[in-house]
Amino acid sequence: MNAERASPSGERTVSVPAGSRIDIRGSLPRAALVAAVTIFVLTAAELLFGLRPGIETLLFLNDVQSLLVIVAVLLAVAFWRIPAVLSGSAWRVPPPRLTAPLLALLAGMACLAGTYLVFGRYALSYDEVMAVFDAEIFRSGLRIAPLPSEWRGFRHALAPSFLLPVPGEVAWVSAYLPVNAALRALVGSAADPAWTGPILLIVAVLALNGIARQLWPDRPDAAFVATLLLVTAPQVLATAMTPYAMTAHLAFNLVWLRLFLRGGLLGHAGAAATGVLACGLHQLVFHPLFAAPFLVFLIVDRRWRLAVFYGTVYAAAGLVWILYWQVLLAAQPDAGNAAAAVGADWFLRRFTTLLAAFDPGSFDLMTKNLLRFAAWQNPLLLPLVGLAWPAFRRGERPAWSLGAGIGLTLLVVAVLLPFQGHGWGYRYLHGLIGSACLLAARGWIALTERATASQAAAARGALTVSCLAALLVLIPVRAHDVRDAVAPYAAASRAIGSADADIVALRAGGALYGRDLVRNDPFLRNRPIIVLLDDLDAAHRAALCSRGRIVEFGPQEARRFGIVGDYREESPASSRNVLPCTTGRVTVPERY
Repeated sequence: MNAERASPSGERTVSVPAGSRIDIRGSLPRAALVAAVTIFVLTAAELLFGLRPGIETLLFLNDVQSLLVIVAVLLAVAFWRIPAVLSGSAWRVPPPRLTAPLLALLAGMACLAGTYLVFGRYALSYDEVMAVFDAEIFRSGLRIAPLPSEWRGFRHALAPSFLLPVPGEVAWVSAYLPVNAALRALVGSAADPAWTGPILLIVAVLALNGIARQLWPDRPDAAFVATLLLVTAPQVLATAMTPYAMTAHLAFNLVWLRLFLRGGLLGHAGAAATGVLACGLHQLVFHPLFAAPFLVFLIVDRRWRLAVFYGTVYAAAGLVWILYWQVLLAAQPDAGNAAAAVGADWFLRRFTTLLAAFDPGSFDLMTKNLLRFAAWQNPLLLPLVGLAWPAFRRGERPAWSLGAGIGLTLLVVAVLLPFQGHGWGYRYLHGLIGSACLLAARGWIALTERATASQAAAARGALTVSCLAALLVLIPVRAHDVRDAVAPYAAASRAIGSADADIVALRAGGALYGRDLVRNDPFLRNRPIIVLLDDLDAAHRAALCSRGRIVEFGPQEARRFGIVGDYREESPASSRNVLPCTTGRVTVPERY
């Protein structure tokens, strides 16, 4: 006969013979089944009707294998009589003072190792390149780099994406807000800047665990579950290996919430300062969408002074960051007259351009985005989030605020920017993964608070199965996928960067994201300098010939490195030098 006993957290545990099996009964199998069917049906619909040409389809197809693994895990949770040994018959919630730092440190170390072993310390997308670019400027003590006069007119060919449009091309910096790059510069002043993502992830894990313990002080198991779901999410780990701002968004959002819930003078002052910095990480919109629901409840609760305080802080933060580029240029001796060109009017034009481009047909793209998000999480995350429904039904403020932040973000990005381009999972929801983990923890409480001892043991077994699937299958598969995706570009960049020439003339041709191979130091100290030919007119191409020895990198080299793309438009003349002054081509190693 099974012996029941109470755990230190007040949760019932059960001892069962190792050879026996436990039935999962109650709401968890239903939630797992609903999630599995939903993911399977949406995936099938996209495979049948949504495979339109484009990077979003290629990335979605790469995620189908993981989606099927997640469906299989959820079906196992729904129907499998899980062996008792997986239920953790002696399951204890480890002391949070030990487990939270340990899990945070392990996750950080794994990401630091992955930065080198999986990514090869290579920034794949141009979003990441610009973070590295800006950080290098900040480390020099400047906020914007002067562009030498002999290279003015070539700026777009030297850095083809996401640059601030400085009239006269007298200086350059990215059009992203500076805090993420400043963090990389700060870490880079004492260590490798690649440590930035892992350090931020450690901060995020500790903050998440602290929030969960603050919300549910008598349920340390809920904090443990939330932390496990975060550190076993492939999206969280992979993104922390990159210069993307999204890990900073995750960390800053969770630190903000930790301080906000703490309250008091120090808590709210710290939350306000964190919020100002979070708004300036890279795009203004993301953090306010997370924070807004919590601030709305200040008004609902008639906490007028605090509501006015936060309203004033965020209004000032918005104004400061909207005018940041204008102030930046106004302080530059050669660019001061151009400052007005990137002021509030420019910010408003960017917003209205995105709004005008809204396509009601973006539902298909958002479906792919959400499926990709699911494919890069712990399998049990979504079912547990669904089990948090009682908290919404009861009007619990934390659940409503967390859920509303996710909903607001999805609504805004669906209207303004449904296409995310590169990304591991769905990065526009990355800053809200902590919110999802907290909702899942609330779902865990709802699942176990009235469960029989056998049902509680079964829930622990399901969590164990899900985490094992993430650790032993999903994370290794994702690491392999990432390495395969990054390796061709990293190898091509190494070959370009080691070419025996003063300039590499690059033609992106039909290569997928071939333009992203253009990477130059903000002070043009690198040799060779890489110039994109695709957008240069004849006069500027001819002007390159006086700049030294030039070799070419074109579609045929990209193809040999394994960079995919549509090369059908390339003519037979593509094998010939485009510039009459080129002296050769970038050498492709034999193994390619």
